[in-house]
Amino acid sequence: MGTRLQLGWFRSSGAVLVAVVFCLVTAGSLVASQGIEAIPPKLYAKLPSSNVPLLCRSNKPATSCSVRIPGYSNTYDVHELPNGIEYYGESLQRGECGIMFNSLKSTNLGKFQCNMTIDGEVFQQSIVIEAALSPEPTDLAIGEGTILEQGAFAPNQTLRVTCSSNNANPASNLTWLLDEEPIDPSNLGPLETSENVDSRGRKLVSVSQQLNYFITLKDYGKKIICRAEHFAIQKGFFRGFLPLNFRFQPEPVPTINIGETMINVTIKANPRPTTSWKINDMTVVEGQSLGPYQAYIPKDLGFGNYLVLLRINEPTNQSELIELTASNELGSRGYVIRAQKIEPTAPGRGTTTFWLISIWTYLCSVIVTCVLRMP
Repeated sequence: MGTRLQLGWFRSSGAVLVAVVFCLVTAGSLVASQGIEAIPPKLYAKLPSSNVPLLCRSNKPATSCSVRIPGYSNTYDVHELPNGIEYYGESLQRGECGIMFNSLKSTNLGKFQCNMTIDGEVFQQSIVIEAALSPEPTDLAIGEGTILEQGAFAPNQTLRVTCSSNNANPASNLTWLLDEEPIDPSNLGPLETSENVDSRGRKLVSVSQQLNYFITLKDYGKKIICRAEHFAIQKGFFRGFLPLNFRFQPEPVPTINIGETMINVTIKANPRPTTSWKINDMTVVEGQSLGPYQAYIPKDLGFGNYLVLLRINEPTNQSELIELTASNELGSRGYVIRAQKIEPTAPGRGTTTFWLISIWTYLCSVIVTCVLRMP
């Protein structure tokens, strides 16, 4: 009874080579086969490459071994190899038969075959040698339904973006990052793979994957990065990135800080808001001084944050109602500030006056109450 082995190699979606062995038995029941392992089962080589090994290995000793080498017309005994190719492996007695290319060239692409004689029977194994081809530069494409205007996104939406790495051999490995942090795999769709053949008959593999990520203003200034990793790329990978810039009207909740004689409000908005202050029926626009009040032009702090300042040089009233209005092309927001004068009562405080500041918006409850020290 003889046993013939036929090996097929299939590529999974994760670009892992999986060996499937079909045993065809000529008579009787199935018995253990004389399996020969190919190392590697398939070779992707950058061209030219130096010192490239190919190995056939059995768990039993071999009495002889011959090989057919791509680029050569003859079959060679492993002890009589052509120039530039050496025997590779421990020994036939240990069941190892292989070759080492001193320099692997394009003429050596194809199928390497070894014929090992074990217990008087010849067994064959083969290794396919293909050229490793680096992919095209990584491409990022924004999906339909994503709100994008003037190169900026609307916040609080699901961003759909597809990363593609095309025409490589073997397939690239895709990695997603938000800045330098890995993105949760639950935000990723399945990896899609397609193959085609170029004009030179070379197999090319393309991979793509969609990211579905809910973006908020907390992501402002970050980058979504897709890395296509491939050993044929000189630096190891190509990457594409997508800056997360947003367009939005002034946010309802500002940040307030109080210093001597100064009301300091940080507003989130993009594009830059124009501001004005209304104090007891008197309006002071940004960049203007009027009476004891000086309104500064908003200072860009980056990532949609703007510092808005009002200096009160000579507060005179016991209580003042101040309204800050911030507007851009997407909308307007009003913030109401109540400044209440508190005369010093504790000993040792001299003539210092304190102003109690409360700030809220038309759409929010009071968000902060603090004390402004006035000379």
